[in-house]
Amino acid sequence: MGWLKRWRTTRGYGVHSTFAYNLITKVIGQTSAHYYAYAEIDSLCPKGRRTGLTDNFSGFHYAIPDARLLFRLLCHFNPAQVINVGNGHEVTNTILERAVPRARRECWVDSRVIPVVPCGLVFVLVNIVGDESAAAVEVMIHSLSQRPEGVVVVARNIGAHQSTGRMWRRLIASAPGGMDFSNGHIGILCALPGLPRQSYTLNF
Repeated sequence: MGWLKRWRTTRGYGVHSTFAYNLITKVIGQTSAHYYAYAEIDSLCPKGRRTGLTDNFSGFHYAIPDARLLFRLLCHFNPAQVINVGNGHEVTNTILERAVPRARRECWVDSRVIPVVPCGLVFVLVNIVGDESAAAVEVMIHSLSQRPEGVVVVARNIGAHQSTGRMWRRLIASAPGGMDFSNGHIGILCALPGLPRQSYTLNF
């Protein structure tokens, strides 16, 4: 997709879904508003911006724009439960505590059965995942997508970490419904009831 088309889509041009338009323009692309937790989150981020694929710590460390985006997404969806795949360390913990302090939090590890809340939206944050664990993570996400409330998935490092990127591409290729949004670094899948299958490539 050309740069100009990405630029236009990021500003809502040609986006006919009300859900997608609001998420793109008021959450994903809303970088001018200043949230109360930004100062604390920024102080924990070792990178002011994204660096290249050679960043050895890309699986754990956040660029400030990415940390802020996760905070906005959590505030917007206000999930009942957050499942964290691949620990994001102190930055992730602080974002979760400030954005959704009442949400139940679980850290996924291989072969562990995650107790899921009986009702309410589940939000899955994939920081980094190896090939040996990817299939199990995909099964978990597909199972959660069958719930009445659906599931929201944010996958980080899809461009910098090969196995995480492969998992993301398989996930969106097999999704029967819902919308996904990506900039090549972060992917957001909203597998929510009633949403048609659509994909958006953005600049954010």
